[in-house]
Amino acid sequence: MDQTRAGEIAKDAAEEASKTANEAAKRVGEQVQSAVDQGKSAVQDLANQASEVGGQAIDRAGEFIEGVAPQARQVASDLYDRGSRSGEYIRQYAAQEPLTAMLVAGVIGFALGYLIRGR
Repeated sequence: MDQTRAGEIAKDAAEEASKTANEAAKRVGEQVQSAVDQGKSAVQDLANQASEVGGQAIDRAGEFIEGVAPQARQVASDLYDRGSRSGEYIRQYAAQEPLTAMLVAGVIGFALGYLIRGR
């Protein structure tokens, strides 16, 4: 009888230990799940912030380009006009002073030839 009673006590103790271990595992699992959920939330917040900052940077870059584009167009137009006027001035000068224009062109050609030949 003592052995039967001891077996029942051991069986009851094993069942109680099993229940306690299961409950402890369940509590740990809940705590881990809570920590994982908090981690997910933190990562999602960081991702949202990074996305927002990236969007703001793109918006600012677009605004900068929109502000600079008209100025760049104006500068290009001014340079083209100045180049056209310079060409016209040179043509008029060459027509009025052909000998001087030929001498200047010859000196420029000689200087370029000397520089190229020196290499």
